[in-house]
Amino acid sequence: MMYEFKVSDLAEEFGVHRNTIRNWINAGTLSAKEGPGRKYLMKFHDYQKLCEKFGREPHVGPANNVSEKALGALEVSDVAPMEVNGQKSQIALDPAWADACLTCGTCASACPISGIDGLDPRKIVRMAVLGMDEELVASNWPWKCTMCGKCEESCPANIQITALMRKIRGSRKRTLVPGPIHKGVTMCLERGNNLGIPKDDFVFLCEDLGQELAEESCPGFKTPIDVHGARVLVTINSKEPFGEPDDMKWWWKIFYAAGESWTISSEYWEGVNWGLFSGDDEAMKTVVGRIVDNMRRLNCKVLLLPE
Repeated sequence: MMYEFKVSDLAEEFGVHRNTIRNWINAGTLSAKEGPGRKYLMKFHDYQKLCEKFGREPHVGPANNVSEKALGALEVSDVAPMEVNGQKSQIALDPAWADACLTCGTCASACPISGIDGLDPRKIVRMAVLGMDEELVASNWPWKCTMCGKCEESCPANIQITALMRKIRGSRKRTLVPGPIHKGVTMCLERGNNLGIPKDDFVFLCEDLGQELAEESCPGFKTPIDVHGARVLVTINSKEPFGEPDDMKWWWKIFYAAGESWTISSEYWEGVNWGLFSGDDEAMKTVVGRIVDNMRRLNCKVLLLPE
């Protein structure tokens, strides 16, 4: 038998944030599948095991469940890609959206920039399933979107609008991506960070800030760079060493007061992945790979990202 639940309800039941539940599902820690509306389904036995892990009694019994046959039906879609006047969408992630989206307007009311230059999440979903890929890729809507996810969070039909927006971004030729974003990605790939700060300059700045901090309020402080075996690897938003270096001192003070074991890598320390933002999967993987390599090289246990 299957257990049907909402992410928000399960999060409240187990005393965690709803994003924690989503992370469990995405990572496979919690074996659940998307169900009708904004609900999920998992085996009732897995729900019981989760309750045991948290020392809680199941708040429902098998009577609340649905059959595994229902779950299997959700995993198989026999909906053919929609084609209009010979146009077939390569952007729409699921052709079933054509029927699932009711154009109720909930997404548009949640979107903080709805109406700007005619942007409307409902239009974007409809244009995608109707095969209007070229129009979407050429529009400026995806680049105005902040990817905040409020549209998707509020959608009663569980349309993956955020993933759709990123797919549209990724479909644009890289040379036509808005200048600062494209330049940042290229700079990061070539020089290791979005603003192209040289390694020697970065290390000198961090060491100089560390000396200032030791004199101001943290006796004996020395900026930990490339410390093997430190517990926390800290990545940095390149705008801080470039334009607001003193801002880094605030969290350095917290680490100092807490006696935390932490370090910064002297190279590939950029913590903002513009490959993710721009829809450039290959660049995104490269940047992530560099951070993973630093984790392994320095033998750190915890990764701290600045975003």
